[in-house]
Amino acid sequence: MTTLSHVRRSGRILQRLQPHKYNASNNLRVFLRNEASFVPKRVLIVKKLSRYYFEKLREPDLNEEELKVKLEERGSDYELMLASHIATNAVKNEVIEHLKKMNIEYRVVNRENLNPENFVWADLILPIGGDGTFLLASNLIFDNKKPIIGINSFPERSEGFLMLPPKYTKRIPEIFEMLRAGHYNVLMRRRIRTTIMGDNIWDPPFHAHEKGRVTGCEKFYTENLQKGAPNNLPKERRLPWLALNEVFIAETLSARTSSLFIKPDNEPEFHLVKSSGLCVSTGTGSTSWYKSINSVNSLVVQEILNLVDEKRQFSSEEIDKICSTFNSSLHVNAEELKLCYAIRDMIVTDVWPIPKSMQPRGLCNKLVVRSQCYDAGLVVDGGIAIPFNSGTKAVLEVHPEDSLRALILPS
Repeated sequence: MTTLSHVRRSGRILQRLQPHKYNASNNLRVFLRNEASFVPKRVLIVKKLSRYYFEKLREPDLNEEELKVKLEERGSDYELMLASHIATNAVKNEVIEHLKKMNIEYRVVNRENLNPENFVWADLILPIGGDGTFLLASNLIFDNKKPIIGINSFPERSEGFLMLPPKYTKRIPEIFEMLRAGHYNVLMRRRIRTTIMGDNIWDPPFHAHEKGRVTGCEKFYTENLQKGAPNNLPKERRLPWLALNEVFIAETLSARTSSLFIKPDNEPEFHLVKSSGLCVSTGTGSTSWYKSINSVNSLVVQEILNLVDEKRQFSSEEIDKICSTFNSSLHVNAEELKLCYAIRDMIVTDVWPIPKSMQPRGLCNKLVVRSQCYDAGLVVDGGIAIPFNSGTKAVLEVHPEDSLRALILPS
């Protein structure tokens, strides 16, 4: 449904608008009951690789003052980078100290030394950083039984939607006390399973940052993924990464039009869609990129209302309320077994109209995509990417057994 039709179907929209009640009622449902006591035996700490540390790796020959000058010349905030780095290390050290007191085994990894065996070894995955670190850790959990709980190491500058509330950053012992007491809930966040078919589907993955050459170290993120593929491999491959937020499919060069055949659910035919790319999200991801693509702002709403009723003058409060209500309605429950798809900047002209029954966004159980792109990537959670060029097909689905077992503490 377009924004215009959404407004037109609401003749008395201002009278009907009700506050968004999902979060409050959901929190009440979550914490009216306790889970079983949980005391981990082996904890894997996945520590954020700080921007400060990364810049130190890039410039090994510079002393501290020279590094500061160079970063400030680029327009980077050296002091903020350093503060974030120090804060992350402080949280990590406090967690380790508490685990030692509890006689709990632990290991510490970061983006440099990820090893799937560590994730198998642990019975609790503990990301320390922000949402990017949480997503990185979740990509290496391959079942719905291993729990994960994340600590926001620098809440002053990181929202940390997937992490624990900011108060727990300063209350590390309380986290484990509440787990022991069963004062937590389990949220089964759905993830996207991707199966690709075609030629060259076993080509090495790359990282989205590497393709753009913005890191200055092109193999930094995925050198441990670069494995030579044997000959005579099958033409179908289930990707070993499950997307917690979204799968994005598009030409690598953003200025180039992405041509994709798209088929939601069991529709008999594909729709050829030309756009800036396809974003397929989970309920968790519906509050992230999916929401950014589909959200409306006050200027758009005001212009639409003026078209609907030229004589009525709407106040800024009324317009803001419409925006807030509409944007909140885009949220999908993280446990919903649905895919949310959004087509970015769908090309619509007199020559190229919207395909019949193919709306720019919607929900479905399964999505099949076939590429007509020249140099495209299928990107999992904004990180690891697989080449996805002409003739390659992808099937995106959500299965309960692929869910992520996230532990939630009260705010």
